[in-house]
Amino acid sequence: MTSKNRLILKIEGPERSGHHLDLSVFAEKTRQFLNFLKISAKDSGQDRATFHIVNISHSSPITLECTPADQGVGVETPSVIFESIRKNLDLTQNRQTRDLSHPVLDSLEKLTNYKPGKIKQIEILTIADDADSEKVYRLNEEFKENLRDARSKEDRVTNTLDGKLEQINIHNNANTFKIYTATSSVACKFPKNLLENVQGALGNFVSVWGECLYRPNIAFPYKINVRGMEILPPAKDLPSLSDLRGIAPDATQGKSSEQFVRELRDEWDRDSQ
Repeated sequence: MTSKNRLILKIEGPERSGHHLDLSVFAEKTRQFLNFLKISAKDSGQDRATFHIVNISHSSPITLECTPADQGVGVETPSVIFESIRKNLDLTQNRQTRDLSHPVLDSLEKLTNYKPGKIKQIEILTIADDADSEKVYRLNEEFKENLRDARSKEDRVTNTLDGKLEQINIHNNANTFKIYTATSSVACKFPKNLLENVQGALGNFVSVWGECLYRPNIAFPYKINVRGMEILPPAKDLPSLSDLRGIAPDATQGKSSEQFVRELRDEWDRDSQ
């Protein structure tokens, strides 16, 4: 069954080209639009959402109309996805961006990033089952400013995070990898001089430190600008607390092992600044 809730992407080309749009620009913005839709669907608990094209124009402005597909898990699923998408657009348009998740914020930033020489304007329209319930979101300078406002409210703290290093990406000098902990994953951006170390650490547990970026009211960072990193030894190779007592009875200087390690890492953070 096809949902009646519709999502429309409108892109108008620049005046100098007669409002025609480059195919490469259209392909890029369509991909970014789909990414935003899927991330918004994931916010509503739908990890594998798909969208069907129900109409597309062949003149400028190009208009791509789609709808959330029925996943076969309940007739309400397309509506839940649609409302999640509309909520994220409403939050941005109403300057309530502190309530956006980082993946949504990131996807909207990419979608709104375009040069006037390539695109004149982008709009997203949402039309609910009730045909009179239509909302228009212009991805203009005001919309972009609302996204920048969300970034300005982020906390940036030098800190350390331990986890498993995976998914290295060096394409077009991206220089990123992900750290996986027991509860989450964090995107890490590293400088070129650490490339060899990062490649050698792939698949290992590591300790990274640097500038950690936090969204408001969220205790876990979503990104780290890495300044340094070390590979952690496998757990089986670490001495137990009783081993440490036998080797050096005063190794922790009378402090608990947790406090001793925490203070060591604080010292590493200061040295790396």
